[in-house]
Amino acid sequence: MDDKKIQKIVFYQKSKKKIVPVTDREQILTAIEKLKYIAENHWLDLPKSFRENWNHVALYNPSGDASKASAVLIEPDDGAFSLSNNLNHLTGKEWIKFSCSWFIFNALPSDIAEERAVDPAAENHPAAFSPTMISGFVRFFTKEGETVFDPFMGIGTTLAACDRTQRIGFGVELNPAFFSTALKRVPMFQENMWNTSIESFDWNCLPTLDFSISSPPYWDVLNRSTKDFRKTREKRALQSTYSNEVEDLGNIDDYTNFISRLTDIYLRVGEKIKHKGFLVIIVKNVKKDGKLYPLAWDLAKALSSSLDLKDERIWIQDKAALAPYGYPHSWVSNILHHYCLIFQKP
Repeated sequence: MDDKKIQKIVFYQKSKKKIVPVTDREQILTAIEKLKYIAENHWLDLPKSFRENWNHVALYNPSGDASKASAVLIEPDDGAFSLSNNLNHLTGKEWIKFSCSWFIFNALPSDIAEERAVDPAAENHPAAFSPTMISGFVRFFTKEGETVFDPFMGIGTTLAACDRTQRIGFGVELNPAFFSTALKRVPMFQENMWNTSIESFDWNCLPTLDFSISSPPYWDVLNRSTKDFRKTREKRALQSTYSNEVEDLGNIDDYTNFISRLTDIYLRVGEKIKHKGFLVIIVKNVKKDGKLYPLAWDLAKALSSSLDLKDERIWIQDKAALAPYGYPHSWVSNILHHYCLIFQKP
């Protein structure tokens, strides 16, 4: 083979904790044939970024044995993608970064500006999430083109994350105003969105799902919001609760009933998830009348009879303002963390 055809780096290995080019000619020639085989037989298994930049893709094997290589990379600093990765399209470096059990995330002004540019009414939702944060979960637990469901869709944050990451979003939302905002925000998924109560939803409308991520009402916490929160929002003619609907789980005042109904919903979601598929629920423990209710833990225990509780990630909002709860007489915490409960269908 003409040496000019193999001048670009086509094979890397790991040496002294660094990823470096392989210079052995025989290994390079084997790598070229291996890359050709991958393109012909594993094209659709590759991340979109690798397919679009195939001329820059190189083979990778830590020990420098091209015959045993089963990973590819573009930039060594970005990590290699393993062809054995059946869960997502992340490189090993991206995978490891996501595996940290906690993360800090605060609302991004760019996300807020984006949603309000589409529909100024987006700020009417009292507890909207960031598509940037949700995108991280979507990218980890699915591959491009797979299906993602949010049973508490709100203004369409999860579906916006799906649009950003080339996944197919599905969602259900009870509040007509929030649903309207979601339609404006992600019109490409309008056939996959339903304005109804999740408890009244016809589950036959959904295909088999690859993944589900959502954040349900934190019991009736918004109905008990601090006076400043409610006063500020009402002054601006914004909602301080999800809705006044009887079917809204955020209006249930009995804790046991709330846990029971929420459990039933997520068990139905679990039935639609594919074998070995994942389901993430973002919740936190709450307080009422001076008592702590372990909402996240109780929900995890209730669902564990049918779904495997695989792990948790702790989401921390370190920019939230602290209130002087309990001062100067007793200990009362400011709860600034949420539990991202990770279940897998057995």
